[in-house]
Amino acid sequence: MYYWVNQGKTYKEEKEGGYLWAPLINKSGNSVFHWETMANLMINDIVFNYCKGYIVGYSVVKSLPYPTEKPEEFNSGVLWEDAGRMCDVEYNDFENKLSLTDITNVLNKLPSPKYSPIGISSKVNQGYLYEISDDWGTAILQKAKVNSLKLFEITISQNESNRIQNDLPDVTSRRGLVTSRVGQGAYRRKLLQRWDEKCAVTGCSITEILIASHIKPWSESNNKERLDVDNGILLSPLFDALFDRHLISFTNSGDIMVSNKLTKFNLREFNITGEEKISGLNEGNKMYLEEHRKKLK
Repeated sequence: MYYWVNQGKTYKEEKEGGYLWAPLINKSGNSVFHWETMANLMINDIVFNYCKGYIVGYSVVKSLPYPTEKPEEFNSGVLWEDAGRMCDVEYNDFENKLSLTDITNVLNKLPSPKYSPIGISSKVNQGYLYEISDDWGTAILQKAKVNSLKLFEITISQNESNRIQNDLPDVTSRRGLVTSRVGQGAYRRKLLQRWDEKCAVTGCSITEILIASHIKPWSESNNKERLDVDNGILLSPLFDALFDRHLISFTNSGDIMVSNKLTKFNLREFNITGEEKISGLNEGNKMYLEEHRKKLK
């Protein structure tokens, strides 16, 4: 299934945390259809991320929805009730984000969903999560030059999806997972403090773009490891992407290690000299990096 999510106020926080979240009821005690849509999400569904005039990418659903309170990292301007649903997702950016004008020129030629995220005047309707048709989903992927068949090849099979759904954690485990997810905002703040609000490699101090990168991936960590500051390095987007994909790693002395998959052209393109270094690694960082280096491609 395909969905469209409007994230003008919460995109940054939700992307950093790897989730979608919506309240259960409004202040009048009533449910709202575009929040209730969260309950329909299934593993491997595709959700298009709309933010401030653009579809910036898509998310792949990685868990069934589960109950949790409003994430504490949402800013004070987000005046929603505390009780809500959360769903773990994997965010993927489009190479070129799609403007609303670009996409409406395509979608207006197709039958509109019952509850459409786009109004008659080709403006986005207020609301959070909308189910859209396969035709709409395919059209958006084509416009973004994403091969839909290849996309579904890299997601798990339907049989595996069913197995995961049947293996949902019990209430105690889910409560721990919720605590970890909600704590990610605090985790990033701790990493900013730990690394003096600078990229550990480049020294970049534009905190708005710096990423709290896990050394041992979130998906492979237990709840304690997910919030362990020693399991994190503050990185600029390029180094985060390379580190996350195990195309670079670091020795216990902090020296960069580069994958053989990166050519000399790649290194020049990325302005990587091979002399890059992280200073100030502690014993906890080194323990996690030992495992990270084993996966260097």
